[in-house]
Amino acid sequence: MGKGPYVDLTSSKEYPSNGKDQVVWRNKLGYYDGGRTLDVSALTDVAVYAGHIIVRDKTTEVCRPLETTDKAFNDIKVNDEIIGLTVSTVPKEKAFVSMVTIGIAAENALPFTMTTELKEKVQKSLPGLQFHK
Repeated sequence: MGKGPYVDLTSSKEYPSNGKDQVVWRNKLGYYDGGRTLDVSALTDVAVYAGHIIVRDKTTEVCRPLETTDKAFNDIKVNDEIIGLTVSTVPKEKAFVSMVTIGIAAENALPFTMTTELKEKVQKSLPGLQFHK
């Protein structure tokens, strides 16, 4: 090894994935400016997956992934607002995300299922977002 700074270019970078990052988004046209760092203290998964619904508490302005139960998104809490869906999967320990606000998502590729009521709330909050099967 020579003199000077050394960077190991062979280090492995393993990122958790559910294998759907490439198929969640059919078209991404608008983003939440600057993205957000998320509070993931209640997250039980190892990652925030592509297409996860992100909410913001209206009082504290803290952003977090919408809670889930089994394989379904929970409903939003009274004091929450939906601000976007994640662009790609990020590890839980590096939960700063970009979010799509306008685009077309493959509903069947989302990491969790949505009730009809939740889907309506997402579309009301993000009118430029469409879901295709």
